[in-house]
Amino acid sequence: MFAAILICGTTVFTSCTNEDNPATPDLNVAEKILGKWIMTDKNGQPIPTSERLVYTFVSTTKALVSASLNSRPEVGSHWSGQLEADVAISGNNVTVSMNLDEHTTSVHNYTITAIDANEFTASDIVTITIDGNVIHTAENLFRFTKVTADYRETVLGLWECTGLSGGETYNDGNDRLEFLADGTYRYYRMDDNNDWQAVTTREFQDYFVDGTLLATRWKNQGEDELREWWEIESLSGNEMVWTALRQKEDGSTFKQKMTWKKIDLNVAEKILGKWMAVEWDGQPTLTNYKAVYNFISSTKAYITASFNKRSETTLWGSQINDVAISGNKVTLTSHPNDHSTVVEEMTFTAINDTEFTANLKMTTSFDGKQSLGTSMPVRLTKVTTDYRTAIVGTWEGRCTSEGSVFDDGQEHRWQYNADGTYVYYVKDGDNWVPYEGTTLCEYFVDGNLLCTRWIDLGQENREWWEITINGNKMNWTALRQNPDETTFTATFEMTKVE
Repeated sequence: MFAAILICGTTVFTSCTNEDNPATPDLNVAEKILGKWIMTDKNGQPIPTSERLVYTFVSTTKALVSASLNSRPEVGSHWSGQLEADVAISGNNVTVSMNLDEHTTSVHNYTITAIDANEFTASDIVTITIDGNVIHTAENLFRFTKVTADYRETVLGLWECTGLSGGETYNDGNDRLEFLADGTYRYYRMDDNNDWQAVTTREFQDYFVDGTLLATRWKNQGEDELREWWEIESLSGNEMVWTALRQKEDGSTFKQKMTWKKIDLNVAEKILGKWMAVEWDGQPTLTNYKAVYNFISSTKAYITASFNKRSETTLWGSQINDVAISGNKVTLTSHPNDHSTVVEEMTFTAINDTEFTANLKMTTSFDGKQSLGTSMPVRLTKVTTDYRTAIVGTWEGRCTSEGSVFDDGQEHRWQYNADGTYVYYVKDGDNWVPYEGTTLCEYFVDGNLLCTRWIDLGQENREWWEITINGNKMNWTALRQNPDETTFTATFEMTKVE
C-alpha cells in the first residue's frame, strides 16, 4: 500500500489513471514513412558521409537499402545499391530485415519517436547474425531526413572538377569522371600536355547513386580496394555540387566540397547518320533484336528493325521518330499504330566517330496509359556501309556453321528484287525451281542489317542477318540464342549468280 501511495499520489484515496502514464501516441508511421530517407545523425551527432545509409520504403512491407560500409568490425565490408529488405510495421515500431549475403542477416528494430514530412527520429536495436548465430548487437538513436531528389540518371555523363575545398582525400581537383549507366565509371587526369587521359591501371571502378548519396569504389592493380563517399548537394543543368562530412583519426570532423561542370558531348552534331544497336544491358545484342537508328537531322530519325511480337507491338521496316536533343539527352518518340506511343530517352555517356554509349529509358503507352517500361545501358556503333542496292540479284550458297536454322549441308538460292520481295529456290535435280510452299516473301536491308519474312502454312516467320558484300561474294552472320539461353553464331557464304 505504501508503494502504491508513492506511485499514485499522496493518499491511498488517489487512484492511478491512464493520464498518469500516458501511452505513446500513434504517429501514423505506416503512412508517413513511405519514401526515401537518409541517415544523418547518430546519438545526437552528425554521421560522417561514409557511414550514411539510404532507406527507400516502397511499401509497408518492402524497402530498398543502399550503403557502402567499409571495414566494419562486425561484418567486414558491405556494398549495395538498393538491397531489398523486408519490412514489418506495428504502430510506431518498424522492423527492417535483410540478408547481407548468404550467411549474414541484419535486423533493425526501430521505435519511431517523432516523424513528419521532413524527418523522423527513432531508437534502434540492431542484431547481426551469421548462420543463425548472433555476432553483434547495438542500441542507438538515429535521425533520418527526407530525400526529395534522386540523381541516379542526371549524374550520367562526363564531368570535370572546377573546385575543391576543405582538404584533399582521394581527389585533388585534377579530375574528370564519366558515370556510365551500368554502374561503372571512368576516371581521367590531365597530363603534362593538358590532355585528359583515362586511368587504365585499375581492376574495377564501381559507383552507385541513391537519392543524394554517391558512393564509389575502385582497386588499383596490386593494391587494396579504396572507397569514397559524397552527398550530391545540388545538380542543375550542367553544374553539380558535392559535399561530405569526413572524420579524422582523432575523431574530429571536417567538411569537403567539390564543384563540377558537365562536359557537352556535342551530341546534336555527332549523332547524325546511321547507328546499329550492338549491346543491350552489357550483353551483345541478338541479331533478331538489332535495330538501325538513322538520324537524318536533329529533329527526325528513322528506326529500322524487324520486331516480331516484342513489347506488345510488331515492327517491320522503318518507323519515323520525332527527335528532341537537349545537351547530352536525346528523346525519340514514335507511334507504331493509332493506339501506341513509344518514347526512348537516351542519356549519352560517350560518343565519337565510331560508337556511342547511353542509358536508354524506354516506355510504351497504349491509349495514353503506360503499360511497359525498361531502363538499361546500350552501345551503338556507326554504320558506314549500306547494301540495299548491292544485294539486288540472285545469290547461291550454303551454311558454314553448326547449329544454324539452315544447317542442312545443302545449297540455297535467293533472288532479291528491287521492290522488297524475294524468291526462294530449291533444287530439283540439277535445276533450281521456285519454292511454292510460302507466300509474302519480303525483305529489307538497312545498312548491313538484312531482315526477311514469309508465311508458311499460315504462320508468319522471320529471319535476321548481318551481311557484308564484296563484289560477287556475300557473307551472313547472326548471333542466335538456344532454348537454354546459350548463344551461338550462324554463318553463311554466298556467291552471286550472273
